[in-house]
Amino acid sequence: MRIFILEMRKILRTRITWILLLVALLFSALMAYLPVTFEGVSCRGDSGERIELSGLAAVRHMKEEGAEISGEVTTEKITQAVQEYQSALKEYGVTDSFELPEDVYYDRLMIYQPFVHGVREVFSDEKTGMAPGFLDLSLDEVGTFYEKAPVRLANLMRMEGSSQKDIDKAQVMYEKVKKPFQYYEGVSGNSMDYQVLYIFLLTVFCAVIVSPVFSMDYQTGADDILRCTKYGRLRLAVIKILAALLITGVTFLLCGVVWILMTNTLFGWESTKTSMQMIFSVSSLPALTVGELEWVNLLGSFLLFLSLMSLILFLSSRIRNAAVALAAAMFFCILPILSYVGAPEIIGNWLQCLLPGGAIGLNNSLMYAMTELDFMHLGGLSVWNVHLMFIVAAIWIPVLLIGTVWSYCRRSM
Repeated sequence: MRIFILEMRKILRTRITWILLLVALLFSALMAYLPVTFEGVSCRGDSGERIELSGLAAVRHMKEEGAEISGEVTTEKITQAVQEYQSALKEYGVTDSFELPEDVYYDRLMIYQPFVHGVREVFSDEKTGMAPGFLDLSLDEVGTFYEKAPVRLANLMRMEGSSQKDIDKAQVMYEKVKKPFQYYEGVSGNSMDYQVLYIFLLTVFCAVIVSPVFSMDYQTGADDILRCTKYGRLRLAVIKILAALLITGVTFLLCGVVWILMTNTLFGWESTKTSMQMIFSVSSLPALTVGELEWVNLLGSFLLFLSLMSLILFLSSRIRNAAVALAAAMFFCILPILSYVGAPEIIGNWLQCLLPGGAIGLNNSLMYAMTELDFMHLGGLSVWNVHLMFIVAAIWIPVLLIGTVWSYCRRSM
């Protein structure tokens, strides 16, 4: 235990470590508050004049306005939303909401926007995927929204070239999604984007802390004392790994929890009951609310994070120069982003699943993967890519950590 505490102190005593830990904690508050600053709404004041609200005032106003239609997203509410849109468009002789006067949109239609975006998606053309105009929607057909949603899912997957086997698996998953959907004004897709960005930044901060754990000892010659003992090398390797993972793991989870608590406090805890299908695609497969999605994204990303930290520890055990180890760590932090954007789609999807930390980043993130319909094929086996990410990460962690211990012990001989 004494050696473990000394190793913890050794990691924590550097100025850069404390700076990064402090910045990570401050960023948890900043990344929770930033989405609030982009909220804005136009409304009428007590005397009838138009006023512009922003920040928390806009959030409170939208929650008050949306209170009357919060709760279950029934077909009656969906029909009412479409009816309101059609009425306003016909009244002003236009075909889309962006052509309406700003005050008309904010006063009459804004609260219905989350309802109609899903309707247009569900009733998209089966062959082209093009969403219909508001005026092309039949109110009678809108009443079949929940019956049509699984059909839309199958059509979308066919357009993307999915096999019938994949479609059947997706349909089984989609049946578990609770219907009618739930909707409460508050946390939105924009807010969740900041969780994605914050998880990536946290990972980069922690990679900087972990990268010199072994390589710095090589560079300074501090590991030479291990040559005097037979069993000290193994013990110290394990202690170094545990200390590094404890410090960075606690940092990742603590800051992630702070982000969730602050975000939900700012936007309202009631909104965590919203179905994720209401803020992302209606065809999203996970049976999760927004609140559950926040936690699944954090904890799932933590598993991917551990696989990436394990890789960085392995690299540190192989590299004798701390600066080179840091460069290697940064390379593997951004590699999943570059491969997902630059490689052909099928290769990008495989690298996202197979690379340690492959779904930590921006467009390649775990959260966005949970809104997609990608299935990976291993022989005759079809696996949803999110499930494959977790399986591969769980394999990488022990393999890389054992490799780290082996590499460190051999190099110390």
